[in-house]
Amino acid sequence: MSTKTLRKRIALVAVSALTAGLVSVVAAPTANAAAGNTTNDTLQISTTASTTGEGAASQTMASQTTSGWVSKTSVNGTAANGGVGLTGGLAATGVILAGARIAFSVGSNATSTNGISVVVTGGTLNSVAQDTPDGSTSNGTLSVTGSSTTAVLVQTGTTVAKMHGRFAVNAAAGTTATIAAYSGTGIDDTTSATNGTLLGIWTLTVASASASGTYSAADSSIFQQAAVAKGTTAGGNAGTTVTSYDVSSRIDNGKVGVIYFDLNDAFTAAITTGTISATATNGATVNVVDAPASADAYAATSAFDSLTNTDGVGFVVVNQPVANTAGSTTVTITLSGSVIATKTLNWNGDVASIALDSANSNSIFANGATEDTASGWSGLVYVAKDAAGNTLNLTTLPTLSTGTGSLVGASLGATQNTTSGVLQSAAAGYGTATMVVPTSTLNGAGTYKLKLTNAAGVSVESAAISATVSNGSVNSFAAAWDKTSYAPGEIATLTVTGKDAYGNNIADGTAAAGLSLTVAGSATAGFTSVGTACTASTAFSGGTFTCKYAANTEGAWSYSVDVTTATPQSPSVGALKITSGGATSNADVLKAIVSLIASINKQIAALQKALLKK
Repeated sequence: MSTKTLRKRIALVAVSALTAGLVSVVAAPTANAAAGNTTNDTLQISTTASTTGEGAASQTMASQTTSGWVSKTSVNGTAANGGVGLTGGLAATGVILAGARIAFSVGSNATSTNGISVVVTGGTLNSVAQDTPDGSTSNGTLSVTGSSTTAVLVQTGTTVAKMHGRFAVNAAAGTTATIAAYSGTGIDDTTSATNGTLLGIWTLTVASASASGTYSAADSSIFQQAAVAKGTTAGGNAGTTVTSYDVSSRIDNGKVGVIYFDLNDAFTAAITTGTISATATNGATVNVVDAPASADAYAATSAFDSLTNTDGVGFVVVNQPVANTAGSTTVTITLSGSVIATKTLNWNGDVASIALDSANSNSIFANGATEDTASGWSGLVYVAKDAAGNTLNLTTLPTLSTGTGSLVGASLGATQNTTSGVLQSAAAGYGTATMVVPTSTLNGAGTYKLKLTNAAGVSVESAAISATVSNGSVNSFAAAWDKTSYAPGEIATLTVTGKDAYGNNIADGTAAAGLSLTVAGSATAGFTSVGTACTASTAFSGGTFTCKYAANTEGAWSYSVDVTTATPQSPSVGALKITSGGATSNADVLKAIVSLIASINKQIAALQKALLKK
């Protein structure tokens, strides 16, 4: 309602509160009363707004009206027949204005010897009457206390007894008023009104008229949502899903930003008056809509838009400031001219570069490699960015461009899964692809480029990347240790290198088939494996794989390494030392040689001296 109308109603309520007299007990029903529709054993209050400011009590719930109702603030309370009902002893809370008139109805669940009662605090009861569904028959004896705070209806007939009335609230703003209902055979007069079963109780906070209908930031929601593609529904699934927090991720190029708002006052009642406006900076355009955005909501051409409020809920749709360009905009949202929120939205631009992450990518591929991991995963890790350096969310995998040498005819796999190719996401910061090499006689060195296509249809390529194609299985291998002698506690590293028949390092991902590896030792002596042990499934990377061992007990220990090769080759065997003297370095060897030469020179000099004496 408008502020003007609200003030008139508050004034009318205040006058009614001042002129209200003693409670009136009505024994006869209204002439046009239909069958009462209050649910048995239920306390129902009307939430239908009165047009007179007084509210209307009726045995027909749908005909009842209430003045000064603001909102229900609890989970309990089931809406029905223009009101809210409580049963089973439930408690509920709500917010009302000072001087409110709350219409209510109470129904029994027994056909005889039962009483029902209504007890209030913070106000009085008036216009209390029993329901007479047949239009004339009285089903009980109705009585109201002199203070007009308790009403009791004791059944005398065989028809279920019900009563209705109005609760005239006189509690001051900032305090509470209550209305409770009871039912049971123990209720037989106003002194035993609470001797039955509690049907339900409402605790109503009396609000200041100035707070009701006034925007409350603490009770409202204004959040940036996940971006959407133009033409799709803003706000989630058909607008039914909204997040209660700001989505801070950058918006993909070409998509639109969405800001959801749900405006309420301090009593969580919707703000239904005023004008909601949005203004965007840096060339962005906006539309303010009161429902999930439809296709035409993205046709905004202005940096300003507004909406005459209807229910306090809606969306601000924000278009990219400059097409295909990274940028940002600050959206300012106002309610009737007052700023209620500012949101900064950031966009990624169109793809401008793609590069290989060489540290995490394979560089040696197998001739005939496919997307099937059984052939050895030919994995590539790539990073695509816009002109501003932002990592992008991609919708397509990259392709291969300009293969040379051994990579003529090669391509990238088109399958998207965890082993073949994963689209780049901004969150991960990279994507993966698989090199597919046709079966041919080509081997050795080659180059390739990664390629993406931007929104304008222009190819974006990486720099040329050098790689090798290995043609065939392991033809030969070599084993080497990083030292010949180790001190106890040191880690010894064994490196095994594999090559094809052409002398090329074996392809990344190729398993060390037939690996037989023996290094003398036990759990407490000699050399023991540390980390992941090398097996026949261990894969070559960069033409090699390494195995780690802990040097334990001093002594001389043997080793044997063998890998299945296309050309028969004997195992690589040898011996290693573990000595507390530590490893022998080149400096140690040089020092020993110098010492030996000095000793020889000294002996020669002594021999010459002895010969001269003779």
